[in-house]
Amino acid sequence: MFFRFPENLIQNKNKVYIVDKKFADVNGDGYIETLIITGKKPYGENGFIKDITLTVKNEKTGLNIKVKPKENSGYEPNLFIGRFDEKSSIPYVFLSIASGGSGGYYFNYIYSFKRNVAEVVFDYDKFSIENVYNAVYENFYRVSVKSENKDLKGIIDLKSIRDEEYLSKLYNKDGTLKEPTAAGVLFLSNLSPLSINGSEVFKLLTNQRIIGIYNADTLGYVESILKWDKDKFIPLVTRLVVSM
Repeated sequence: MFFRFPENLIQNKNKVYIVDKKFADVNGDGYIETLIITGKKPYGENGFIKDITLTVKNEKTGLNIKVKPKENSGYEPNLFIGRFDEKSSIPYVFLSIASGGSGGYYFNYIYSFKRNVAEVVFDYDKFSIENVYNAVYENFYRVSVKSENKDLKGIIDLKSIRDEEYLSKLYNKDGTLKEPTAAGVLFLSNLSPLSINGSEVFKLLTNQRIIGIYNADTLGYVESILKWDKDKFIPLVTRLVVSM
């Protein structure tokens, strides 16, 4: 079977588009830089973008800094520029790219361009590797959630969020499990800047989905609020949020 792509699509597959633009002094030199996200649209205007690149144009020196994220293909790449370090007036650059998959994942990176040096200060993949949680069904209609390297422990009461049909597939009438059953906590799915009480210095709100016996069976979320401390983001609070 052969497909014929429209001629205009073939001609434009390598055209570079500007998909977002912001203006801010991100290196601390007192001049406003222009920040541009560019990418290619190999399938026309269906939303998918590849070769996503962030360019910081230095208006003082005329030099450009180009950053290509590790995951540089996806949907709706956009920039957020804000202060995360309360001891510095220089903002960080938050780049978010939607994966487009059914899990609702985003490729999230936060960069510092202080003194014209590009540095990744947050990487969604590194965060997920460092924040692993285990979830398992227990007797008497409970799911326990525990972190591998932190102190978070929580219990989800299944009787408050699931009906008898669901529970009867997993449990005997006396509340014991019919067989050992694992649940799961997925990698970081969403990351959002968070202003507490209108503060101009932002925190980060993380979200990791807890799933049950299949991927769409969302039982809740592990949420953390992160703050910048010296040279990295650290958790202020981590909590278990149950889907009602």
